[in-house]
Amino acid sequence: MPYQRGRPLLDTSLPFRLAAAMTFYALWPAAQLVNLLMFRTAYKNTWKLRGIPRAILVSNHTTFLDPVKVSGAMLPRRTWQTLLEATVTAPFLGTLTRLLGGLPLPPGKRGLDRVLASAEQAFRYRRFIHFYPEGECYLYNQNIREFKSGAFYIAAELDIPVIPLVTVFSEGAFPPFSPWGRTLPRETMVVMDPVYPSGYIRRDEKGLLSMDSVREFARAVRDLMQKEIDARGGSSAFYRGRMERMKGINDTSPR
Repeated sequence: MPYQRGRPLLDTSLPFRLAAAMTFYALWPAAQLVNLLMFRTAYKNTWKLRGIPRAILVSNHTTFLDPVKVSGAMLPRRTWQTLLEATVTAPFLGTLTRLLGGLPLPPGKRGLDRVLASAEQAFRYRRFIHFYPEGECYLYNQNIREFKSGAFYIAAELDIPVIPLVTVFSEGAFPPFSPWGRTLPRETMVVMDPVYPSGYIRRDEKGLLSMDSVREFARAVRDLMQKEIDARGGSSAFYRGRMERMKGINDTSPR
């Protein structure tokens, strides 16, 4: 059954974990085949994920298939992937996304604190929790939008690194949309070096986090990711703007 608001964010019971493993490993190959056919996805520096006991992953959100691509970077292991609470409450899709590793992100500061409270439980079973800090999917975008600070707040409170995963698009041998050119970009996912909160985070005399320093942390990671895109010649030729949300799935606007 789908997640219901107010219930625990994670189901780590043995039956659910077995069902989640069977569902993921059965469906992921077909999903990755679609991703490869569309984008010819390549991976760079996945070895940087090795040996890190736990971390927050962040990436620019550029296609509907990004969760498939993120999962491919760490196979055979799996990651938790945060997504809107509205998505995991949807009939059928809600159950499926949870089986595939979906971690609901309730709205507001209270919701973020619930994710933080669930993090220790989450890290007992998987090493990573993934966030899209832009908060929206911008199709084929190579100019990363300003980051929300939630993922960086959690990393700071837990004193664990943030590992950026950046998607870089290229055009192929011929001009895009020409008779022989591509209508979808080729993509490369690059795993970057871990960024530790200790270099940015400040606390007051009571030990409370300075949210200004958390936002500084978020900006620094965003800037590093943008530099990686620019250094690799990321192409904006395919940019299509913000992906429309789907009613009943990820549309949180009042009805």
